[in-house]
Amino acid sequence: MNPAGPPYLLAALRQEVRAEDHLFHLVDTAAPRTGDPDDQPPTPERGTLATVGAGAATLNSALADHYPDVTLELWSGQPPDLAGPPADHIRLAVALDGGRLALCSGVSHLPAPRHLTVPPGRYNLDAWRSAPTDTRRPVGAEAIPHSAEHWLLRLWLSSTPGRDDSSLLDPGSTRPRL
Repeated sequence: MNPAGPPYLLAALRQEVRAEDHLFHLVDTAAPRTGDPDDQPPTPERGTLATVGAGAATLNSALADHYPDVTLELWSGQPPDLAGPPADHIRLAVALDGGRLALCSGVSHLPAPRHLTVPPGRYNLDAWRSAPTDTRRPVGAEAIPHSAEHWLLRLWLSSTPGRDDSSLLDPGSTRPRL
């Protein structure tokens, strides 16, 4: 998508989301729904980081109930590899037809407070998960870990042979329409 140079970060969002029963979701809340109340990707199997479905990804945390720290990034092209110690990683393809991305809890689907807007299209998703640490902060009468696990979710438009992605760009620019 960026023929003029190396890929660059277009937008980023960092926030906590509630992981319930090991799960949380990245959901395109503006995408058309099928009408099925459980319209979401299948639950990842044990040992699998994530699965994708129509307009969503389900992410599998190493901890059962906690608030992982999640960074969601939109890139102009395939981002550079991460430097530093290895982390759990998976690369998937996901269609985002609406372009309004929200993080939601895994069971009750409670949304995190902010969202990220991206151009509608087919994306590559790199999901990186750090090894969990035990940092507890009391919430009410219980202690639920906060920021005990860090996720980096990187998105960039996939290149499909014969498809012209220029309609996703601002006129005269390599920046996507947001």
